[in-house]
Amino acid sequence: MASSSLESAITGLVSRLEAITNRLESVEKQLASGGARSSSSAPAAATGGASDGAQSASVQEYEDLINQFIFPYVEASKKIGAPDVIAQAELVLAAVNSQRDMLKVAASCKKPSDDVFQKLLTPTSELLQKISAMKDSKEGRSSKFFNHLSAAAEGMAALGWVCVSPTPGPHVADMRGGSEFYSNRILKEFKGKDQNHVDWVSGFNGFLKELQPYIKKNHTTGLTWNPKGGDAASFKVGSAPSSSSSDSSAPPPPGPPPPPPVFDASTTSGSSGPDMSGVLAALSKGEAVTSGLKKVTNDMKTKNMKDKSAIVPAEITKKNTSSSSAAKAPQVTKPPVFALEGTKWRIEYQVNNKNIVIDNPETKHTVYIFNCKGSTIQIKGKVNTITVDNCEKTAVVFENAIASFEVVNCRSLEVQVIGKVPAIAIDKTSGIQLYLSKDSLESEIITSKSDQMNVLIPGPDQDMEEKNIPEQYKTTIKNGQLVTEVVAHV
Repeated sequence: MASSSLESAITGLVSRLEAITNRLESVEKQLASGGARSSSSAPAAATGGASDGAQSASVQEYEDLINQFIFPYVEASKKIGAPDVIAQAELVLAAVNSQRDMLKVAASCKKPSDDVFQKLLTPTSELLQKISAMKDSKEGRSSKFFNHLSAAAEGMAALGWVCVSPTPGPHVADMRGGSEFYSNRILKEFKGKDQNHVDWVSGFNGFLKELQPYIKKNHTTGLTWNPKGGDAASFKVGSAPSSSSSDSSAPPPPGPPPPPPVFDASTTSGSSGPDMSGVLAALSKGEAVTSGLKKVTNDMKTKNMKDKSAIVPAEITKKNTSSSSAAKAPQVTKPPVFALEGTKWRIEYQVNNKNIVIDNPETKHTVYIFNCKGSTIQIKGKVNTITVDNCEKTAVVFENAIASFEVVNCRSLEVQVIGKVPAIAIDKTSGIQLYLSKDSLESEIITSKSDQMNVLIPGPDQDMEEKNIPEQYKTTIKNGQLVTEVVAHV
């Protein structure tokens, strides 16, 4: 095991030395050509097409991360020997290299239009789709190394930081949390048994850990572009950091149209919205704005029309208006989150995921479930509090909560308490089935602004008996005081 670890360390060191050698050779070529001394020649970043951006400090630091962590991770994957782990590692290496090329473009060019930016994202996006597909495939889910495939797939989503502003760093932390959920399982299984798997986790997690401070230093508020650079649409990145900028080979023929990118490009720039200049110009006329309108005569009024067959019923108009407005409402989607941040579990934007499990949490942990749909969450163990916010058609099964279980802004929720919980709060929720165990019959249930609430409790014969929580109340005034009681339906 010691020799395996030493060999991995030597491989990483050799890779870093090779990268440093390439940079020194590149600088030597610049000095020999007089580029560094010539005051008339523009900096590489300002000339756009004169350099591939390899000399940028941010690009060099990113390459250091690849050399220090990704290469050892790839070597560890090969030593593990599983074909699916090796194939995914090669995709991961290609993805980080693809992002390195994009960083070269950013270091050499001005910020492009959204269309050009999407095209620049496409190579990395396609690779991320392949990495994720390996985990989600039937073969991946049945693989002996499913934890490895899942850790890499969750972690590589961190490369989407280039689309996040003004705080891209926390995006990496979110994705790292999801990745570490699986990598911790790998360490639990192989630590002290097979060092190759430990090296695998060390390399991959190391990259994610150092990526966030790298972003904070070089791209604090978003991907940094060169305001004096060239045109990103016509920029060509060299095949390697040390390649000569004088390469004049013809560009490759255009390929098929790129698929939609994985990244949420809506975070890169706000939508311009409709052009209001015409409206504002018309309003500036004052009272003259109505001068071009036709006058409505008496025979044109609806009440005076003899033939009213062309009149659209109000209910149809209302229905068409509501349906068209609903069709125009965009669906906002964000990448799913399943991460432990400090003492808080975050489960967010999960859609149709029935396999979310929090196993062996600590009593100080809290769980926050947000904006999930059609998913099932299991919490095995005892936590402090659980909050379910803005979820739909979601099921939550938990053992014990020390303080409370809270539901807010949810629709069609199913909750099962296996152990104990002292208090349950339901607020602004429509449709909830609450299954209580014998140990949780003393729980206090507080409700407000909610409907369709049913509680199922174990009966004498162990069958579940369904009880509905009242929704309607009657308030009367007696002796100057308000008296409220539940409405009894006969």
